[in-house]
Amino acid sequence: MALLDLSQQTTPPASIVDGPPTPPLSADAKSSARVVAILCAFKSCQTGYPPSVPWTVYKLDSGEYEELQRRLKDDVELCEYVDDKVRYDYDPVGSRLVIRMPTTLHDTFSSELVADIKKGLENLKENHVETRPFIDKISSVSGAIHFEDDGKKIRHEPDIRFHHEDAAWPGVVIEVSYSQKRKSLIDLADNYILASDGGIRVMIGIDLEYKKSKEASISIWRLKTSPGNDGQPEGEVIQELDNELFRDAEGNPVRSSAGLELPLNNFATQALSDGLPECSVIVCPETLCKLLAKAEKWNDKSTLLQGVKPARIKRKYRQKTPEEQLTVSDEEKVIEEERRTLRKIEKADKSYGDESLSDEASSEEAI
Repeated sequence: MALLDLSQQTTPPASIVDGPPTPPLSADAKSSARVVAILCAFKSCQTGYPPSVPWTVYKLDSGEYEELQRRLKDDVELCEYVDDKVRYDYDPVGSRLVIRMPTTLHDTFSSELVADIKKGLENLKENHVETRPFIDKISSVSGAIHFEDDGKKIRHEPDIRFHHEDAAWPGVVIEVSYSQKRKSLIDLADNYILASDGGIRVMIGIDLEYKKSKEASISIWRLKTSPGNDGQPEGEVIQELDNELFRDAEGNPVRSSAGLELPLNNFATQALSDGLPECSVIVCPETLCKLLAKAEKWNDKSTLLQGVKPARIKRKYRQKTPEEQLTVSDEEKVIEEERRTLRKIEKADKSYGDESLSDEASSEEAI
């Protein structure tokens, strides 16, 4: 059953996401309450009511995730919107789905950092001619990465990734972090690196937000292999750098920091990067601070509408076709259905764990 049209605002009770009421459960679809809640969140994004935090976590087991995908395919319009516009991750090990809604600060910093890394790659081409064929095949791409581990589907949509066109996986993945996402980085590193069998050579975590401080830091994870008892190599993810500050509490560069150093052979799997000269793309602490300050400026500008504005004009909007309105009785029915759905969610989550869905959706717990 297609989801209820939520384009008209109502006044629902407190919910796991801000915005219109949750669509009622369909007797035919027989969807779980958690699936309905996530479909509602996707629909809320579509109608202009995204989650109020940039990292919103929902409990969801593998069976429910498969159900969610089926329900999305049944609603073609919503499915196309989610595929194109909504960034989300799914981790079957932790049974968690995360909706990502990055802020202007994080998106701007990410785009500026990508530009600087590309500049560093171009410099390596100039200084090491033999690297040109390798570097020419590296691109910064966007979108979801799909893995499969023991039949379970994993989906992540990193903030930044650099992918060699001959490699199955991107060599470098960078996650720009904030308070709700901070605890998730170690699990993301495990998923990225292990599920790709080390095809993802390195995951970088850049943490921009510390409460009441301008501190910013870098963490780095890579694969470590050792011989297994059966002769097959065993791999585990180790953290090589743990929240090393590159900007201090006053907003100044930490000169003792190495900044961000990315060896060229990290940009693709070893089979493609063997024989490359030892050289790296380096983004120094001063540059990282400059990029972050620029992103903060744009974030303030978008939030506070700073800058020169044109003179006011008389606004003449085109006449719009009236949309079907909900009657008062219809609104009451929808709100009551949401209450029933939330009660089902709470009941289902009591058997799942100690925390309720609404608690976890706004928590800082890792996926």
